[in-house]
Amino acid sequence: MSVPTRFAGSVLVALTLVTTPMITPSAGAAERVSGCVAAHLAITRGPRLAATGHRYDQFRITNTGRTTCRLYGYPTFRFRNGAGAAVGRPSQPYGVPAHVVRLAPGQRTRVTVATVDPAVTRPADCRAQDVASVDIALAYRPHVYRLPMTARVCTTRRYRPSSYPVGF
Repeated sequence: MSVPTRFAGSVLVALTLVTTPMITPSAGAAERVSGCVAAHLAITRGPRLAATGHRYDQFRITNTGRTTCRLYGYPTFRFRNGAGAAVGRPSQPYGVPAHVVRLAPGQRTRVTVATVDPAVTRPADCRAQDVASVDIALAYRPHVYRLPMTARVCTTRRYRPSSYPVGF
């Protein structure tokens, strides 16, 4: 099929417009997602895993709100005894990179605290104590969640708990 000479330029422009992808902002960049608020989050106990002298206590975070929200960073865990007094030191972030986790309504993610099993340490290095609960403070959020948790944990700086980032 031949194109008359006077329309050749118009056809080329039309083909260019049809075949050249338009650059548009991605859906993630265009959609701003607010940080999750305490009133729209529920935290429950998950499983306790163990390996190589460590325990990994997981906690599930569920978005109970009506909109998608985001979490980021490392939570801080603080163990408490039966009287509610702090036991040992607060957790320190473990060296895994953090990333943004988006939670749609009803969706869940997890946070994890790692502790050394006192049975594999020297008693003087660990100074183990029993705990009855744990406080969880999500990064960049003012609310602190207190959940029941029974365990025996080390209380020294050497064996302080480690926290993993949200979603890890």
